[in-house]
Amino acid sequence: MSVGKTFWAIFILLALAVLGSLFVPTALFPAPAPNTDIRIFTRIIVMCVGLILVSWVWASFSLTAVSIRREARVLRHQVGQIFEERFRINNRLPFSRLWLEVRDESGLPGSAGSRVLSLIGPNQQRSYVSYTLLNRRGAFRLGPTILSSGDPFGLFRKSRILAGDKELLVLPYVVKLDRFPSPGGQFPGGKAILQKATEVTPQAAGVREYIPGDALRSIHWPTSARKDRLMVKEFEQDPQADVWIFIDADREVHFAREDATPPPRVDQIWLRRTELRFQLPMDTFEYCVSAAGSIADFYLRMGRAVGIVCASEVTLVMAPERGERQLNKILENLSFLKANGSIPLAGLVETEAPQLPRASTVVLITSSVRNDVELAIDALLMRRLRPVMVFIDGESFGSSIPTGVFLNRIKRRNIPVIVVRHGIPLRDCLESLV
Repeated sequence: MSVGKTFWAIFILLALAVLGSLFVPTALFPAPAPNTDIRIFTRIIVMCVGLILVSWVWASFSLTAVSIRREARVLRHQVGQIFEERFRINNRLPFSRLWLEVRDESGLPGSAGSRVLSLIGPNQQRSYVSYTLLNRRGAFRLGPTILSSGDPFGLFRKSRILAGDKELLVLPYVVKLDRFPSPGGQFPGGKAILQKATEVTPQAAGVREYIPGDALRSIHWPTSARKDRLMVKEFEQDPQADVWIFIDADREVHFAREDATPPPRVDQIWLRRTELRFQLPMDTFEYCVSAAGSIADFYLRMGRAVGIVCASEVTLVMAPERGERQLNKILENLSFLKANGSIPLAGLVETEAPQLPRASTVVLITSSVRNDVELAIDALLMRRLRPVMVFIDGESFGSSIPTGVFLNRIKRRNIPVIVVRHGIPLRDCLESLV
């Protein structure tokens, strides 16, 4: 239990009254009646002591039988969406609570769950809804929550900390693309890659004898019956199968500007009357992550297999797969990436490119203007891979490093180049070919 400023004012008054009763002559403050010995200092001392005792007892029981519950229908959202959370406060005693403060101490930026409630009736439940505009990706624990109350005079305050047991996952900001530049010769019907695979592709290559560990769905039953032993189907790898997205997380190449403007508060009236407009922060790496998620979503909707490579604090390599499940895994991993890597893009490409199948599409997302980016592109072309360049223009974010000369050199390599600039909608940038 803590004490407030009012307590110290009462305490000083009590101390002065005690000193006055000891040192001030009684003739200056005589008793109010001849037959009594109760003087003004005695009255003040009794009043202050009584007030302190009553307030302390009141504050001690102010949080007794009070509970709070936090409810959220969905614990997975994307940056730019509104997170809705309901707080339920229950008073289980047969007398009213004058006031109750709910303080939300979760790490969610812009959280609007803190409230001060008054006059909660006997055996009454009070609830309210908070709306938070999500502007940062990652995982955020919904708590702790601090309940505070006290006496009506503000002498004492009692608090109780309730730990959070739920976690909100905020995925990267993703835009739905209708088109995205693709390298030439990568459309359906292209030349098959001469590399065997057991997964189903449009190019059948033949059959072979069953090996323990092969999927049962790949068994070719007519051939197995004819040869009297299990035979499985083999396929040529589909040139459309693999899309690899390389994200440059080198801390030396990214630029961010701190935004001094706090996240906007969101309430129900604002939601009804105002159209929500979200702008990514001025951080080149945030644009890299959002671009990667949007491109992965586009290719997966096209039926392509997509993988992710990024050398952040820990190197992330996700093998290409298809479907909605792969998109969920990609977005979850992108939620925790940070621009704290030390491996340049060229080093990342040099390490991973030998494992990539020929004719795979490789999307390079970076804001670097170093020469090693050109070396990475040349290494991909030499291995007969199909690079696509997504360049985050740091100069548009306020960086002092010019980007025009670098872009002109990249264009001479005759590969698709997409430039993302701050102030232009991300979707418009990704759907435009320079």
